[in-house]
Amino acid sequence: MTSQLLTALGGLGLFLIGMVIMTDGLKAMAGDALHAWLTRFTHSPATGALTGTVATAVLQSSSATTVTTVGFVAAGLLTFPQALGIVFGANLGTTVTGWMVAVFGFKLKVGAAALPVVFAGAVLRIFGRGNWQHAGRVLAGFGVIFLGLDFLQQGMGAFRGVVTPDSFPADSFLGRLLLVGLGIVITLVTQSSSAGVAIAMTALSLGAISFPQAAAMVIGMDVGTTITAVLASIGSSEAARRTGLSHTIFNLFTAVGALVLLGPYVWLLGQLAPTTIGDNPELALVGFHTLFNFASLAAGVPLASPFARLMERLVPARQSSLAYRLDKRLLQEPVAAAAALEATLADAFDYLLEWVGRALIDRGPPEGIPVGVVLQDLGDARDYLDQLNAAGERGRYQPRVGVAIHALDHLRRLYHRLEQRDRVTALGRDKALKPQVIEFRTLCAEIQSRPGGRIGEDTYRRAGEFARRLQDSTAAFRSQAIAEAVAQDLSIAETNQRMAGARWLARVAHHVWRVAAHLGGYDVREEAGVELGAD
Repeated sequence: MTSQLLTALGGLGLFLIGMVIMTDGLKAMAGDALHAWLTRFTHSPATGALTGTVATAVLQSSSATTVTTVGFVAAGLLTFPQALGIVFGANLGTTVTGWMVAVFGFKLKVGAAALPVVFAGAVLRIFGRGNWQHAGRVLAGFGVIFLGLDFLQQGMGAFRGVVTPDSFPADSFLGRLLLVGLGIVITLVTQSSSAGVAIAMTALSLGAISFPQAAAMVIGMDVGTTITAVLASIGSSEAARRTGLSHTIFNLFTAVGALVLLGPYVWLLGQLAPTTIGDNPELALVGFHTLFNFASLAAGVPLASPFARLMERLVPARQSSLAYRLDKRLLQEPVAAAAALEATLADAFDYLLEWVGRALIDRGPPEGIPVGVVLQDLGDARDYLDQLNAAGERGRYQPRVGVAIHALDHLRRLYHRLEQRDRVTALGRDKALKPQVIEFRTLCAEIQSRPGGRIGEDTYRRAGEFARRLQDSTAAFRSQAIAEAVAQDLSIAETNQRMAGARWLARVAHHVWRVAAHLGGYDVREEAGVELGAD
């Protein structure tokens, strides 16, 4: 018995490893195209449900879909109600794995051919290039899944007649609740509802449990996936906490509905296809899994918007810093982490633009977030960028990383310029530069407003022209100030203050222009010949 138990456990381990390998390969093959498709076609909770179902079916991972969605909400690419539709759809998408296991593992029994499939996948992974390498991972993972399922069936087969339906809670209301709890525990242990469904299918095919018992366990496995998500969201961003709580509440209601549907489903199946549960119990089980998830999706999508408002009240926003989007959990999906980082840099830019506008009329920093916290936030963004660079595939995210590095550098330098209050004060006293100050304030406000969420090309061009014009006029302004000092129209101290104020304005304008270029997605090459010097 011990050897058979170890065989079953080893088979379960192979199944889990196979799922990881196959999912990683599918994610690599899909690339950023699937994520772009997710945001492009999600316009409402209903379309979100469709995209969530398809994305999860393609990636074979509801967690990958959910984490990416959280990142897009944090970045402002999706609204929370839209994200709820995707999360609800991910539940239905996970049932595709169950169909794959039922058809290939139990009906076609491809386990015997799994080893050649693993070999073919390994060859493609080693000798292939580009997507062929990723296809090799998918193929190898597929083979390992069914190799593991074969071992799982062999190991559990030794317990045929030893473990029977009588070994589990009876098919009563209380018994079904206990089996739901068992399903939750299995999912928490394996960290995979797909593995739990495979265990339930195997036990059902061997007669170790009855169909209602297996169905109750599968209901619990759906709930178990959300508990894992909630635990992972503790200490995470508000988008992650809202999503985790929403997913849990939704799946709890789904579980209640599924328990109500179980009796009618068994009765109806007995009337329409009396031999199905006896001859094809695995297909009947995955059919029930699909049915109750589809029913909950159909019921939940129309209520997504009011449900989202409820979640926003239960998990209120506490934006005590600009770095609230930088959730380390998102690093599992670099495209989502990159979107959250870019949104954080845009928030920091808005804060500093407002500070520039206030400084030019001799007012202090914006209220709400202390300036010291903003500096810490920029440091946190730099650390997050380091982790993102390490987490992303080599070369794949380098352009976005490069943009973020440039933007962060200019933002930090802009912050330190804004701390030079003496130079801002000197600039405010200089009547000769008043037209430029007024023009710059207007330009900063225009950049900050950015209709449609993107810095307009005309605004970007004018920011560049303004920065270059100031840079070109700095030498002439310096000569004029020195000439006035020589003529004793100005004191030496006043002359130095005027020159410092002019340099400050030119350098701040340069940093604003370059951040606008990087975050706006324009030509990010630093113009040759721009030399600001150290000050």
